[in-house]
Formats: sequence, structure tokens, C-alpha cells
Amino acid sequence: MKKHRVIFRSNLAMPTSILILFIIAGCAAPATPPTLPSEATSAPTSAATLAPASPVPGVEPTATQQTSPEVLYQDDFTNPGTGWAAAKLGNYFVGYHAPDWYHIEIDAPKSKVPISEPSKNQKDYNDVTLELLGFAVASKSAPTGDFRYGLVFRRSGDQYYAFAISPTTKKWALLKVAPDGVTTLQEGVDDSIHGLDGKDLLRVDALGSNFLLHINDHNVGSVTDDTYPSGEIGLFAETLDSPKVHIHYDTFIIRKLQLDLSCRVTGGSFNVRTGPSKTYAQITVLSDGAILEPLGISPNHEWIQIKMKGSETPGWVFYSEGYMSCIPTLDLFPIVNP
Repeated sequence: MKKHRVIFRSNLAMPTSILILFIIAGCAAPATPPTLPSEATSAPTSAATLAPASPVPGVEPTATQQTSPEVLYQDDFTNPGTGWAAAKLGNYFVGYHAPDWYHIEIDAPKSKVPISEPSKNQKDYNDVTLELLGFAVASKSAPTGDFRYGLVFRRSGDQYYAFAISPTTKKWALLKVAPDGVTTLQEGVDDSIHGLDGKDLLRVDALGSNFLLHINDHNVGSVTDDTYPSGEIGLFAETLDSPKVHIHYDTFIIRKLQLDLSCRVTGGSFNVRTGPSKTYAQITVLSDGAILEPLGISPNHEWIQIKMKGSETPGWVFYSEGYMSCIPTLDLFPIVNP
């Protein structure tokens, strides 16, 4: 069954004395609350340029073919002609893994490998949505020790952000990598993360200094950091105390920014009205725990327009801080008028 979607490129730097030993071939497949308002009842791996894989004779690369205007780049890694790096350097090797994947294998603990998208598509990105489908191969990874894999964004050499998951511990983290070390900007545990050989979908919505993080189609966190405003996008793998890990990257996609807006009632009840004012008619009442699908916020940032089930006409709910939580923050919601 073929993949989801997602993309990146490669550009690692190592001392020039290190030689590229060989082009990687395939490998075995794996198997006290506020008053309720009135409307509310290790060190980075150094890098040198990696050689792109040679195109397959007679086969045109398909990675940059757009399936929709929103897709800026995508690759399912079935065609080596799309140009991702293929090489063995030091304690890791990267390349296409026939018939359906790209892989990174690391043969030592405390090692990081960032790979940027192919040079012919390489550019600096800022506000985009990134998606990656991948998994760790049990038969090719050490049975003990921890590791993580995921994607990199806004990369410039050894400076980048990385969103990564650990299939063995179900932990995730957003990292800020710099030549002098790594900072964990946010971390957590998500029970939806699969174990070895289980595919997981990672997504980052990057908007200015705001990053929304998703795993398997649900939001797990949001981070604000303005250190790196733009940069390259790609793949990531890191061994912590694991002596060996082998990651298959199934699909990679770069899209125009797509924000999934979501709000939840966390106390009391809320009136839904036909417009952004108490003078408008009441449609229904939302109770504690209700999940809302916002369309945007009023110009005064007081009312949220929401989708109504079974109707094309939207409703409006008064926003009450402390009794309603929204992702992302309201300052990122689009402005809508009645």
C-alpha cells in the first residue's frame, strides 16, 4: 500500500578528507477560574556535500509533479532520479531503498543526520506545511537503546529545527540545533506513535515564529521561536543511546501553509448565535467538552465563527479565555465578517 506524502533534500558537510565509499543500494523491507462571561453558562554531525543518486535511464523524475496547486514539492521515493543523496559517510549511510523508500541508517550512538531535499529543488522556505510518513525498520535496528527520526526545517548547515519522534518510547520533541548544541523547545509523549515497523505521519505548520506540531492527524503541541526565519527542508535521524537504527521515509510533502483551526469548550456552556453579537438570535447551546471547528474570528477578536453540522450557515460563539481553548492561538485565526 503506497504512501501518504512529504518531501526534503540533502546537503551534509564532512571534512574533505572523507571519501564517499559507495552509492547505497537497497536493503531488506520490514515488515480558581475567571468570572464566567455572560455568553458562557549531543554534538551535531558535521557535513560535506553528498552526491545525488544517478537518474534511472529512460525514467523522468516525478517528485516535483504537483497533485494540486497547494503542493509545492512531494516525493514517494520510488524513483532515484529525483536526486536525493546516496552515499556512505563515516557511521551512517543514506540512499534510495527499492522499491518504495528512502533510508537513513546510523551505526553509532549519539549521532545526528540531517538531509536536505535535492539541490535542484532546494530553496529557503518560511511559511509552509510539511508532512512526512515514515517508520523504523525492526530487522535493521538494534533491539535496545533509544533513537528518534523526523523532519528538519529552516535549515542552514548545522542550524535548523527538527521535529522528531521515538517509536520505542512514544516521545516527541521539537529541537533547535546549532553548532554549539541542541535545545529542546518542547517535548511530550503521544500514545498514537507506533512501534518499530509501524508508520507514523508527522506534520509541522510553520507560520512566522509559530510552529504547530501534529502526529497522526492530531495536534500535540505548539511552539514559538524566532531564531531561524527560513531555510531548507528535509529529513532527520538521530541515535541517542542506540548503537544502530535504520529509518524508512515513505512520503514527503511540502505544501502551501494549511492551518487546522480547533477550539474546545473547557467549562460552562456557550450560546451559538447567528451573528457576532448578543443581539443575534440563538441557534443552540454548546456544553463542556464540545469540539468546535472554527472558520475565523471577528475583527474585534471577540467572536469565533464556527461550522454548524448539517447547515451551510455558520454560527458565532463569544470567546471566553479560561473556558475555551483554541489551537492555534487566536492571533493566527483569519479575520471574518458576518
